[in-house]
Amino acid sequence: MNRGLLLATLVTWSFAAQAQTSTTTLSTTSATSTSEVVTQGSTLKMDSVLKNKKFEDDKDITDSRLKADSGSLSRYSLKFALSYYGPPIGDLSNKKQPNPDGSIGNNDTSLGGSISGRYRLDSKSAISMGTGVSALTPFHGSERTDIKTPFVSYDRNTRLGNVQMRNSYGVSVTTVQEYLDVGQYATLSYDNSLVYNIGASGFAVGMDASLSYFLYNRDYEKKDRTAGRYYLGWYPQVKYNVTDKFNMYTSVAVGFTNPRAREDQFAMLNRTTSQRLGAGYAFTRDIYLSTFLNFYPKDLRTESTTVSFSTVFSIL
Repeated sequence: MNRGLLLATLVTWSFAAQAQTSTTTLSTTSATSTSEVVTQGSTLKMDSVLKNKKFEDDKDITDSRLKADSGSLSRYSLKFALSYYGPPIGDLSNKKQPNPDGSIGNNDTSLGGSISGRYRLDSKSAISMGTGVSALTPFHGSERTDIKTPFVSYDRNTRLGNVQMRNSYGVSVTTVQEYLDVGQYATLSYDNSLVYNIGASGFAVGMDASLSYFLYNRDYEKKDRTAGRYYLGWYPQVKYNVTDKFNMYTSVAVGFTNPRAREDQFAMLNRTTSQRLGAGYAFTRDIYLSTFLNFYPKDLRTESTTVSFSTVFSIL
């Protein structure tokens, strides 16, 4: 009985399926078309999400260096900063750079910089996350290459009247051994760049400024020597724009540090003033190269004058 009932049921289903063939076919065709529309809509949405959007250029910023510093106009990009600090031109075999203040850190000649991934919020601002890279004595038999000091930063361009401005706020983790030895574990930083073009003369004046506040995991010890609580630097400059892409400039570095050896947290020691004389060239909006002589006005000797270069560029 059970087998007979099963057979009857199968036959009934078979006739019912044949009777509904045209209806099913029509429904299936309609459903397929609907599915295709839904699928196409989803694809369009996914393409919109995955597409690396390009923002419009920030018209408030016309300075070639500030443009390159602000990074790619893409939503997602990679930014590289690379600098070379060479030996004294009076002693090219020397592996060390001048260090008139006896500052803490490694003073070897070096090829270094940073690499970071950037997420652009809009045409004026972006968030970056990256790390530093340094190759010591690269042209004297490279001693070592370090991946160091991971950081997170936020930067924004703006304009106040005719003054172009870039602000950057960051925090980094200390990984350089010389700084770890004095108890430093992180740095809070703020960097600012101002540029004012003097009419149509081609001349421009500017001011870069930086403030770094160092965080420590222990009290000061005598062996820490010149370790500071914070550093404040001012870098006034004069520039002549030969063309939109090529410029010549000079800048002065005036720095102050608050030493941990002193109880007064407002006591400031002046670092030895240095000066640069150089030229910059923008290959594209995202690629800027600067070469310069660095020297100390109070000690004009070839043994304390170095040749260096720096470049910044973005991809994607």
